[in-house]
Amino acid sequence: TSKFSPSTECSSVSSSSSDSSSTDSSSAAELDVSNPSTSNSSSTQKWDYADNYSAEADFTWMANEEPHRSRRTEILRKYPEIKTLYGHEWRTRYMVAATVVLQTGLAATLVTTSWPLFLTVIYLVGATANHSLFLAIHEWSHNLGFKKPFHNQIASAFANLPIGVPYSASFKPYHMDHHRNQGVHGLDTDIPHPIEANIIQNRIYFKVLYMLTQLVFYALRPTIIKPLKPTRMMAFNLTLQLTYDASLVYCFGINALLYLLISTVVCGSFHPTAGHFLSEHLEVVRGIETYSYYGPLNYVTYNVGYHNEHHDFPFVPWSRLPDVKRIAAEYYDPLPVCESWVGIIWMYVTDPKLGAYSRVKRMERVSATERVNPNDEVGDKTATMNEGELKGGKKVN
Repeated sequence: TSKFSPSTECSSVSSSSSDSSSTDSSSAAELDVSNPSTSNSSSTQKWDYADNYSAEADFTWMANEEPHRSRRTEILRKYPEIKTLYGHEWRTRYMVAATVVLQTGLAATLVTTSWPLFLTVIYLVGATANHSLFLAIHEWSHNLGFKKPFHNQIASAFANLPIGVPYSASFKPYHMDHHRNQGVHGLDTDIPHPIEANIIQNRIYFKVLYMLTQLVFYALRPTIIKPLKPTRMMAFNLTLQLTYDASLVYCFGINALLYLLISTVVCGSFHPTAGHFLSEHLEVVRGIETYSYYGPLNYVTYNVGYHNEHHDFPFVPWSRLPDVKRIAAEYYDPLPVCESWVGIIWMYVTDPKLGAYSRVKRMERVSATERVNPNDEVGDKTATMNEGELKGGKKVN
């Protein structure tokens, strides 16, 4: 497997069965990104590291379609049995319920503890738990917890509670556009706004500030790029969240809510789990826009590290993504992977070759009529910001 790790140059290594060997990025072979899924995993694959920043820094603009749609079609042609992995994961609801109870209980019991213990528990437990809830909401945004989209939305609002800020209802339509239109200008709000990128660029102090306030950018950026019209589900999400927050303060005091809010801020900052925000799509290798991570932090993040597999098959639940990699190993083993979420945070902040412009963008958009999950009803209105396009919804191949 071709890997990247926190260093000032890209490692160029052979497949997982071979020994790793470093090489200077300037001597790496020309990278063919037209169809990376067809790379031969038995041979040494060399990758070009990201370009140096210049005064005219810009995103990497691609004319071709995002890689996941074509790779999914190719994999399904060869391994149709992957379709048996589609469906819902019933265990997620119980894991979420346990996490919500844990966080509520800790918020109630830590109100009188010392600040050193308070902050230690936040970093080790609270931030990890809240990040896990973020990713449970991500899982349910794909309708992978319950058969009806509405039930996934209601459950997401429940998972949202320890996060302290209403978020689940507005996340889903933005995230669906991220999948349908990965990298598309004006639609994929996962990518920094041009003004944001121009300010941050590759400046270390701005990258540190960005990491400290990363969730603020994720919250505000979509409202600037593509504002949403208010919906009943957003109103429900807001009302439920305010009721929970007020009840917590009334019963246990302001420190109980403070525990949850600080946990949320920390989980998106310099915390190991926050590395997935960078590792998923940061253009470390030239022209490669999605990366997987197969390390132990997947155990507390619903396997979100299996990100190439997830984008290829967003209707496979977290528990079966390792099966996708196992079945179609020759498509995933040759791809560059992130070895460490902690390492990618360090790499992003300290490496002058990486910055806010280190993302792949394109202009061509995809219709919003595609279904989130082939097992779902046609016309899931919770999954699109373009409800007028829902007529004649089609299945994903």
